[in-house]
Amino acid sequence: MKQYKVVQTFPVPLQDLLRAREDRYKYLDRFPELKNVELLEERKEGNKVFQKRKVKLAESLPKVLATLLSDPSLLEDSVFDLSTNTHEFTIAPPGNDTIVTIKGFSVYKEIGPNESERSYDVKVSSGVFLMGSVIETVIEEIHRHSLDKDKNSISEFLKKGD
Repeated sequence: MKQYKVVQTFPVPLQDLLRAREDRYKYLDRFPELKNVELLEERKEGNKVFQKRKVKLAESLPKVLATLLSDPSLLEDSVFDLSTNTHEFTIAPPGNDTIVTIKGFSVYKEIGPNESERSYDVKVSSGVFLMGSVIETVIEEIHRHSLDKDKNSISEFLKKGD
């Protein structure tokens, strides 16, 4: 199992960051880097927002993984708690979580009057015999890169002031 932490800061108040995090998916035509993300289901229960997303990986998937997956995508199940600004998620290939599973927990918080951050604690695990640690390392790199792309899309959204 691989574990890592990612901390990203934004030069905006927390409420602006939270709004951008949610609203940018309404404007996918303006964010081509999010084109591979499809919202399958969303529901709100009290202070919790439950989402299921499909992330298509065809272009970015290494050959070692592509051969193991009949569907080159990942499903993300997540719960965002609006009262604590925390996000818990599990990402895995459809019906095949033994190949690889990403479990994460992120916290959005204010660190100053016009500065906020989100921090991720992530675990990647793979049950593939002899290849598990290689797959975990590759998926960690892909996931870290996707978090960077996600940060950039939020930053762009904030600049546009929508």
